Amino acid sequence: MVTGNDEREKHELKQILVIESEIKELGKLKYFLGIEVVYSTQGIFISQQKYVTDLLAETGKIGCKPVSTPMDPNHKLGEVKEKPVVDKRMHQRLVGRLIYFAHTRPNITYSVSVINQFMYDPREPHLQAAYRVLHYLKGNPRKGILLKKNNTLVLEVYTDADYAGSLVDRRSTTGYCTFLGSR
Repeated sequence: MVTGNDEREKHELKQILVIESEIKELGKLKYFLGIEVVYSTQGIFISQQKYVTDLLAETGKIGCKPVSTPMDPNHKLGEVKEKPVVDKRMHQRLVGRLIYFAHTRPNITYSVSVINQFMYDPREPHLQAAYRVLHYLKGNPRKGILLKKNNTLVLEVYTDADYAGSLVDRRSTTGYCTFLGSR
């Protein structure tokens, strides 16, 4: 995949790659590693709609009822030794796939990071929290990120933290988001 804003330099790089290895010009990128790429006059839109649909089918959640948030806003997810253990490999695979979704769906990042804390000993409430993220994705599988065309370079950074919010170790959770370009 060759990308850039200098057409001459991209052409020269492709020429060098043709000499050094066997490459094939496939045109504009449309689909790569589960990420769909759509071009418009506004910019480039990336999403993982097919990946969402495939995961819902694989987990038996294709007919699930959608929810409006990826995690209960008042969640109290912690270690729950008294709850039943779930299949660790299946849980880890599901959470790993949800982590991959965060590339185009930053709105699930917090939920997935909380669920990810319990990968070593997953219990039923942790699996249910992961399933809730799937229910959320079911409600809006087409969402993604629009990378807008513009020439403005504005740097914006947002941060937030809670104080001793973890039920497991009383540690604080901190998050940040950085944007480069106008929104």
